[in-house]
Amino acid sequence: MLTERASKEILAAYGFPVTREGLAATAEDAARLAREIGYPVALKIESPDITHKTEAGAIRLGLASEDAVRHAFDEVHQAARRYKPEARLQGALVQEMVPAGLEVILGITNDPTFGPVVVAGLGGIHVELFRDVAYRIPPIDRIEALRMVRELKAYRLLEGLRGAPPRDIGALADLIVRISRLALELGSDLAELDINPLMLLERGMGARVVDALVIPAGQSENRSAEGSQGGATGNNH
Repeated sequence: MLTERASKEILAAYGFPVTREGLAATAEDAARLAREIGYPVALKIESPDITHKTEAGAIRLGLASEDAVRHAFDEVHQAARRYKPEARLQGALVQEMVPAGLEVILGITNDPTFGPVVVAGLGGIHVELFRDVAYRIPPIDRIEALRMVRELKAYRLLEGLRGAPPRDIGALADLIVRISRLALELGSDLAELDINPLMLLERGMGARVVDALVIPAGQSENRSAEGSQGGATGNNH
């Protein structure tokens, strides 16, 4: 499996808006990256062997000083070692904190009958709780992407419910089209792709990939759906 950082590099190549971040090998590297990115930041363990970083206790959010970042660097490594002693640890990902938004999941699964299938729905912890998702077989154009979004029971949340601001539905539709293209181009080389959460911001402000996981074909892992796992107002995994 690819790490979060490597997974996001693939998504960035397809035009997905990913978080500003950098990989730190030491606590001092982490403090330097935090200064460059700007406080507050999130810090996450980087390991191909730990996909559920929240479950491992290997994430720290809202770090606002160099001392806090250095301390968090040591903490996430200790937590990762307790959670999975044999895990390969590659450092810590220092990541910008994303503005609050609505957490959405986008993904691809490779079905033995239909091939690549695109999934979209309510993300974070809600994907496990409500299973509010829609499915399509690519290719998907923008009109079909919008239909897909309107199928969701949570669509009223996207429009703005009880005074909440409407979300950038157009940006979400555009990203569904992009993930459809990615699904077709990678085809059977891809076993699974999860973007969770994709933070959907207010209308006109777009969206941001907060966490992602790419599993190449031939790789598999028994893993439960973990809603929020990662670094901004819910930077997940």
